[in-house]
Amino acid sequence: LKFDPNDEGGDNKEIELEFLGKDSMLFKQTIDFGSALYTENNGMGEQVYENFKRFCKKKKVTDDVFSDLTPTILNNHLKTIMDGLSAKVFRTYNASKTLQDELMKTEEAKGWKRLTAAEKVVEYNNANREVAILCNHQKTVSKAQEATLDTLGEKLETLKTQKKELKKILENMTNGKKKKIPLKKNIKEEQEKVAKALEKAKSMKEKAKTKEEKIAATEQDEKAKQMRKELGELKFTQNHLWEKEPSKDQVVKKIENWKEKIKKMELNIKHKDDNKEVALGTSKLNYMDPRISVAWCKRNDVPIEKVFSKTMRDKFNWAMAVPPEWLFNEEIAKQG
Repeated sequence: LKFDPNDEGGDNKEIELEFLGKDSMLFKQTIDFGSALYTENNGMGEQVYENFKRFCKKKKVTDDVFSDLTPTILNNHLKTIMDGLSAKVFRTYNASKTLQDELMKTEEAKGWKRLTAAEKVVEYNNANREVAILCNHQKTVSKAQEATLDTLGEKLETLKTQKKELKKILENMTNGKKKKIPLKKNIKEEQEKVAKALEKAKSMKEKAKTKEEKIAATEQDEKAKQMRKELGELKFTQNHLWEKEPSKDQVVKKIENWKEKIKKMELNIKHKDDNKEVALGTSKLNYMDPRISVAWCKRNDVPIEKVFSKTMRDKFNWAMAVPPEWLFNEEIAKQG
């Protein structure tokens, strides 16, 4: 814990908190207890700041700030404020209320009804992320995640280039320019090679008995998979083309399709990038009341599978019957 971490002096009431939370996840945040967020509407931000100073007085940096507080004492105190209130209930209530408040904000925003289901899911994930940040549900960014983002970025650039090519084809057709329209290359031969390589790898793995045979089978398998990957990349680079010369209407239709593909890819990249350091699933599974999400999906014509995986749908089967107008409140929080 550090007072006035930026050495601003004066009446600064900032505190930097840094500690290991649940599952040894680092929590590091600077909080300004003198800001309007903590002082308006009878907020006790300044009192909390003074309490922190008092608790830390004459203590070493290695001493506990709350040296006399135990979970039992805290839970007993919370029960005097509200029947059934505990640290766990408080955390669950905070998570559920934050999700509901964030979702309500988006639903009340201008143009909400015009959004597609995919765009609404992005807003849901943004609300979910606010809850995950509140609960300090972090995760380490893996090399695989970074590689996925890089690959998606490259695919997005390819789609944009393809859209430009399609627009140029349409422009030439509209202006009557008789330029040769590029067509798809025949990749039947490459497909057959890949199929044979995969079959060979499978056969070698089934027959391999010695160490040398197993190594050779693994090498063949890796080679076949690399060939399959390269074939997939080749297909992707010419997906916007036709096997025979298209009509003007076909080109117009494909341009519209590519606009949708680009939009969807951009949303996907944004979602993965925004959430790469945040574990959304933890708050969904353990802290947010699932009925909030179910009611939100029903109100906004979003399929529940867009926000809950099959595992979650099975676990929260009991929540699926709530009506669209269902709302979370303090009484529901007390029920657990």
